[in-house]
Amino acid sequence: MTEIALTGRRPGGARGGGTALWTLVRAHLTLSLRTPVVLLAVLALPFAVLLTLLLVVGFRFPTIEFGAMPGVRVIDRLLPEMAGTVTAAAGILVLTLQLSEARATGMLRRLRRSPMRDGSYLAAQAVVAVVLVTASTVLFAAVAFIVYGAPRSWHPLYLAGALLVVAYCSISAGLLLGGMRMPRTGARVAAPLCFAMLFLCSGAGVPREGWEGVAPWLYEITTVNPLAQLNDFVFAASQGRLSDTWPAVAGLLVTAAVANLVTRRVFDWEGTS
Repeated sequence: MTEIALTGRRPGGARGGGTALWTLVRAHLTLSLRTPVVLLAVLALPFAVLLTLLLVVGFRFPTIEFGAMPGVRVIDRLLPEMAGTVTAAAGILVLTLQLSEARATGMLRRLRRSPMRDGSYLAAQAVVAVVLVTASTVLFAAVAFIVYGAPRSWHPLYLAGALLVVAYCSISAGLLLGGMRMPRTGARVAAPLCFAMLFLCSGAGVPREGWEGVAPWLYEITTVNPLAQLNDFVFAASQGRLSDTWPAVAGLLVTAAVANLVTRRVFDWEGTS
């Protein structure tokens, strides 16, 4: 990342901006793949959750059907839920940590003098997030389909659209956390803690309906947990229908838009330290 050209003023043409954008995308992607927390949260998390379920609940658990959802197996619910969780991790955890690191090392200030347009840094982060989430979802889906077979109902285009909604909300949250100008050590604690609380209180990867009879208090928490509401939305989209949680998701979209307005000056490049 430090090899990016950081001198000279920005040209007005789109060609220079596009070159800088893809340079940043390659740099951020390389950096992400070399960061253990990114690999754990984005690529390894779905498999870690599935392995935990197999060891704790039993190897038949992924193939059990929900009583209220005929034809829908646990794995059919787990797959889109993990896709939504990984998308949230890419925005809340990864983006927050990378923004904090870039500010602490002075990278944001130096980027102001690089041949790129304002916003290229954010665009590169968004592209990298999409790449990581796509790779994670495709890999996990491939393994799930090979081992358990494809779901009876599967709508990948609707799933992709729902994941874009989750990405917008989570990236907005990451910008808000990353724009707080907290110390680098503070961001390293706040971002993982925020994501961990959302993940655990959304059901810890277990389809939240499974907690209704086992831990009713946790099930009640999932009904108001933003990540759980988003994951319900993603699951319903994968089944080709609109989730009952769509009003909550609409509210989260509005909240994300407000967060963007609050943090619109986070990349006041000249003033960033």
